[in-house]
Amino acid sequence: MKKFTFLSLVISLSLFLACQEDTFMEDSEMAYEPPTELEYMEVIGARDGQRIITFPPTVNTGKLIPYFEIVKVTDADGNELGEEHLKDVSIANPTIKTIEIEDSEDVLEVVNYKDAGAITIADGNQFTYGDYYFDIKVITSSDDANKRQETTFEKAFHLKVGPALVQALSYRPAMQNLLLDGSKQTTAPFVSEGSNPDIRFELGSHADLFTIDAATGVIKLSSEVTPVEGTYYPKVNVINNISEEVVSFEGKSTLTIIVSELPAEIELQTINLLYATLEAENTMYGYRKFVIDPGAVVDSKIWVAGAPCNLVDERPEEAASAKSIMTNIVISKESLPHTSWVVINSQNLANYKQGYELSASFWTKNQYVEYMTDGRTPTNLEVYISTDFTNNVESATWTQVNDILSCEINNSGNVITGTPYPGDQQGDNPDGLKDVANNADAKWVKNVLDLEAFKEEKNFTLAFKFASYFEGSITGATGRGGRYYISDVNIKAKEQAQE
Repeated sequence: MKKFTFLSLVISLSLFLACQEDTFMEDSEMAYEPPTELEYMEVIGARDGQRIITFPPTVNTGKLIPYFEIVKVTDADGNELGEEHLKDVSIANPTIKTIEIEDSEDVLEVVNYKDAGAITIADGNQFTYGDYYFDIKVITSSDDANKRQETTFEKAFHLKVGPALVQALSYRPAMQNLLLDGSKQTTAPFVSEGSNPDIRFELGSHADLFTIDAATGVIKLSSEVTPVEGTYYPKVNVINNISEEVVSFEGKSTLTIIVSELPAEIELQTINLLYATLEAENTMYGYRKFVIDPGAVVDSKIWVAGAPCNLVDERPEEAASAKSIMTNIVISKESLPHTSWVVINSQNLANYKQGYELSASFWTKNQYVEYMTDGRTPTNLEVYISTDFTNNVESATWTQVNDILSCEINNSGNVITGTPYPGDQQGDNPDGLKDVANNADAKWVKNVLDLEAFKEEKNFTLAFKFASYFEGSITGATGRGGRYYISDVNIKAKEQAQE
């Protein structure tokens, strides 16, 4: 196969839409001079920690292809930045693309340099408010290593970073009550993560009726006027002390204030972060299944949809079509070991870590589980949580939570800790886990998991595992694997009351 290298501007432009002043083309007859006239467009609109991508620079290389290197970065005082900053910085260089020629064994090697020299600073970087200067080295070379040329351009690129402004502000609860006698005040507002903390608060409206603490954002009735009962939606301005830039927030989602003589009844809002309808195996309906060991069960019979739990008093409108899902491992009266997972859509709980009570609830049922000869259950529905699940249940880290769930059998009003042991609780009890007072055989169980300990998690995943504890085949007197149901999985955030 013949190989041709084309570095002409015509080919590079037609294939990569590169628009440069220079034509970086090697020519054995030209004089090789060090690069000159490197120019970047400065970036002055960046914000604390946010992703930055520059335009490619222009540079005079005497028609040779340029390669770029960041030599150092300094702040406005000339201090050189260390690895904590530089780890987030990269600079693009030319790449080679091979193109096959139609009806030929020959190929073209084309140099793509349209983005060469562009600087990228990753999201979440350590560049805070201030000015930064980049020293950039430009290197050119030809087939002859002795003709390599390079120039270091001091302060070639100027980056000006401004303070990251508050993107979201909210009071929790969103509706709050102030009494005419001035004895109550609002909670402090919550501001979005990633914003510059050097801020102050001001009222953008209703300043004749309320006062606001500039440091905390807490709002009270003004002592200078006689307040009037009513409902108000004050505008709250958040001002950055560094740049004096103002961002305003108002409306029901920010804060509603009810002014009254007597305490008003405030209805706390509940947000369903996820209500898995389980109508079909799809993240649209809240879950995926992973079959590890099917045993004798065909795939189409693993976690199939059926009638939902009949004990749920009220479902939200978006879950009106909810189903339950079930797996039965008894085939022709015989049970073989079966392992499969139901993984609920992962949730970012960190968005609700302040001002909310977080919980996960779901309904489960076991049926037709019969004990093995030693009295133990052959199967169970294990409940797990993970904070690092991506797409593989076997590579994720899982923590079993059966023992800490709050459970109520058949809406009995009696809440116990830990999921009931499968089966009818009769016979030998070698593990001491059976409890005849809490027999959930063929009964729906409501399970609730308090998520207070997981409020910081951005990838919280709830999952169910059909687990088998036996080998070979069991049937009749040697045990029965039975079936398990899951219904109405709900992860929700409820506003905490105003203090």
